[in-house]
Amino acid sequence: MTKIDKYIVFSITNVVLFITVICDTVLNFYWFVTVIAVLVIVARFLIKKNIIKLRDQDQTYFFGVVFPMVINIFFLINYITGSNPIKETYCFRNKIAKVGGRGSNETGKTTYIYLSGNAYNYSYMTRSFFIDYKRMLFKNQVIYTFERGIFGLKIRKDYEFVYSEDCLEKGNYH
Repeated sequence: MTKIDKYIVFSITNVVLFITVICDTVLNFYWFVTVIAVLVIVARFLIKKNIIKLRDQDQTYFFGVVFPMVINIFFLINYITGSNPIKETYCFRNKIAKVGGRGSNETGKTTYIYLSGNAYNYSYMTRSFFIDYKRMLFKNQVIYTFERGIFGLKIRKDYEFVYSEDCLEKGNYH
C-alpha cells in the first residue's frame, strides 16, 4: 500500500469515525474547537523542538491523518466503553429556516431541534439529526438514551421521536 493509498484510507476512516462517534458524543462545540486548537499548537511546538521528529513533507500527513486519528481513537474508546444507559425525555420544536432559492421567501422546519428547558444548548450535535424529516413529522418529544464512557464523556447511543399530549403547551425554548 502506497502512502497515497494510506492517506485515502485513513482519511475516509477519520471522516466515518467523526460522523459516527464524535457527533454522538455530548460536547460543548466551542470547548471542543478550543481544545483541538491548543493540541495543534502544542504538536507544532513539539515538532519545532524535534521532540516529535518529522520530515517537512510528513507534517501534512501528520496533521491531515495521524493527528485526527489520535483524536478519533480517544473518542472511539470512550464510545465503545459506554455503560449505564440513562433515558432522558424532552419536548422539542424544530428550527425554522429559509428554504428555496435566492428569490424565495418560504420557510420550513429543519432536523435541528430546540429542547425544553434549553437542554444541551451547548451541544450542537445532540440536537441535530441527519435523518429523514419524516421520522420527526407530527412528533413533539424525543427520548434519548445516553451512556458514560471510560473517559467520562456522555454519549448519545439512541433516540426516539414520539408524540406526547404533555408537550402541547408552550415550553421553555430558546
